[in-house]
Amino acid sequence: MSFSKILFIVLGMILLALGLIGIVIPVLPTTPFLLAASFCFLKSSPRLYRWIMNHRFFGPRIERFRSVGLTKKEKLSIFLLVCALLTPVFILSHSLHLRIFLGLLLVVKAIVFMRIKTAPSPGKQQKPVDLDAA
Repeated sequence: MSFSKILFIVLGMILLALGLIGIVIPVLPTTPFLLAASFCFLKSSPRLYRWIMNHRFFGPRIERFRSVGLTKKEKLSIFLLVCALLTPVFILSHSLHLRIFLGLLLVVKAIVFMRIKTAPSPGKQQKPVDLDAA
């Protein structure tokens, strides 16, 4: 096995671990780490790539994110959850550095959420435009 494949496997495992940590810690995003891990596994190990894509928890999230993105409701609920979890830390902290870090973190998260593809809401079908009706 080549050095680059070993490097991609190790990097993929680290990214997968960070994604798992991101499930319970609001400071770390989960999906970007899972996407990066799947890319590393794609480059290094067909077996690990198949595993992550066929995993009952990770696979559907990666595939859905790649194909359609997140709905506005999902984006907003995730962002509000992160804000709700970080606000007490911000308020109770006496460290100016921590407060600045948390404020910047929220700004970065807001920018990231705005850049993620917005999927149509389920149940809302777009009406076809009738060009002859005008």
